[in-house]
Amino acid sequence: FIVFSGVLIISMALLVKWSFQYNFRAYVKEQNLSRLQEGALRLADYYAQHGNWNSLQNDPPQLRQLMRRPSPLSGPPGPPLPDEYSTSAPPPAKSMRLFFLLDAEHRLLLGKAPQHIQPHQLAPITVGGQPVGYLGYDLDRRVLSHMDERFAQRQGRQLLLISITGIILSLLFAWPLSRFLVARLDQLGQQIHHLSEGRYDARVALSGEDELSRLGTHLNHLALTLQQTEQSRRKWVADISHELRTPLATLRAQLEAIEDGVHTYNERTHQRLVQQTQRLQQLVEDLYQLSLADVGALQYRKQPCDPIALVQDCVEEFRDAFAKAGITLDTDIRLTPGLRLLADPQRLHQLLCNLLENSLRYTHPPGAAFIRAHQDHDQLIISVEDTSPGVSEVQLNHLFERFYRGESSRNRETGGAGLGLNLCRSIVEAHAGSISASASRLGGLAVTVTLPVRTA
Repeated sequence: FIVFSGVLIISMALLVKWSFQYNFRAYVKEQNLSRLQEGALRLADYYAQHGNWNSLQNDPPQLRQLMRRPSPLSGPPGPPLPDEYSTSAPPPAKSMRLFFLLDAEHRLLLGKAPQHIQPHQLAPITVGGQPVGYLGYDLDRRVLSHMDERFAQRQGRQLLLISITGIILSLLFAWPLSRFLVARLDQLGQQIHHLSEGRYDARVALSGEDELSRLGTHLNHLALTLQQTEQSRRKWVADISHELRTPLATLRAQLEAIEDGVHTYNERTHQRLVQQTQRLQQLVEDLYQLSLADVGALQYRKQPCDPIALVQDCVEEFRDAFAKAGITLDTDIRLTPGLRLLADPQRLHQLLCNLLENSLRYTHPPGAAFIRAHQDHDQLIISVEDTSPGVSEVQLNHLFERFYRGESSRNRETGGAGLGLNLCRSIVEAHAGSISASASRLGGLAVTVTLPVRTA
């Protein structure tokens, strides 16, 4: 930053110096061209008096005297000024070297003319309306007067002083600023290094409203997200291990009991083994479905489907199971016949079955369950309610988490692995809908699914 400031100041100083020199020389040329016109008038008076240029050729310094003669002032004279500031002062001798005299046929009489003379370099000398010669000015020769050189040198020294002052001031401001920025960038770099090493508990302390402070806030938020993700991953692995270990341990215990002769292999034992195997298979299938949902590989084949038929099919599929468990299952469907929903019918069937299965597992007999469906403008609302037991407000916020059960007293034999509602949420979100849980008016749990009605 300091080097950049120094280079910038030096570059600006050189650019200003070049611009000043260029414009100053242009000013000097314009001033000499003005003198060229005045000199042509004086030479016209000279030619009118002498009738030729012979005496001027024989006495070259006489041309310099004519050109250096001050111009007459109009009005009363004011106080005298120093020669270096007087605009009416005669042109210096050095600048006189730029002028040359030509006759009427453009032959050189006095001075040093350039090789190629342009028309704008000449001022005609006329007497009686006839050209008798030309006074020229060499624009290509860079000759400055002593006053001009002193002025240019003085401006150059001031520009150098300003540049040095600017560099010193930039050092005074840039040095602490650069150290401040480097320190903050170093903190951000250390935070990124900690994240790359998996130290997600590290935080960067940057206060302020500038961009670096906001970047530090974003890094802290990223670290918190990564920390929560890592904790969720560890909990996920631990929960999977625990859930798989339970049915496997039960299977092993029953098989060892049969092998040791404690239990005999009969129809009852066979049913227990089949139930444990089915539960293990269902758990693995749920895990597989959730893993597909996490990576976005859960396929959805959306097509126009009849929501009324979907609800009725799921109800008929579970009606016998509810009746066997001593739980009544009723429906309240208030949908317009012919309504079509753009969705994946298999995934919606899986969603409704999971909700009914959850109600079947947790509702105490004798109990009741209700599934309601109605349309509210452009939304399809499906709710599943049941009777006791209910769920506390604290537990409602965790029902859709993986491996969570609404009541700790329910064991894995009857309550499942706690993956059903989490999978339901994935299916609903894939259909741009929402799912929520609340306390039921019947004393149990109410799960409400809202889906946008999108016709084909």
